[in-house]
Amino acid sequence: MTGSSTFTLVLTGDVSVKSAQDMLGRLKEAVAEHAAVALDTRDIAQADVTTVQTLLAARAKAEALGKSLTLKGPPGPKLQAVLEGAGFLNPAQPTARFWTEHI
Repeated sequence: MTGSSTFTLVLTGDVSVKSAQDMLGRLKEAVAEHAAVALDTRDIAQADVTTVQTLLAARAKAEALGKSLTLKGPPGPKLQAVLEGAGFLNPAQPTARFWTEHI
């Protein structure tokens, strides 16, 4: 595991259900190797609810390990559209702050 700096994991391209296993593998590796991981989602080209569920599961796993997984800036436009469409940005949602802390 590296020092106390935050590792940025850049998510690009299709991170929908079609490539969920690949994204999950990258998330697991990043959390295993770093105490703090920030996700850059600006260049995501395709996302869906599976993307959101995978990111939330990775965040929960990181927290269970005493680590952090955050967003580096606001969600990219494709992820933002999924979050809005599925209601994840509603303040009543328990994870809304995760998505909106940089907005």
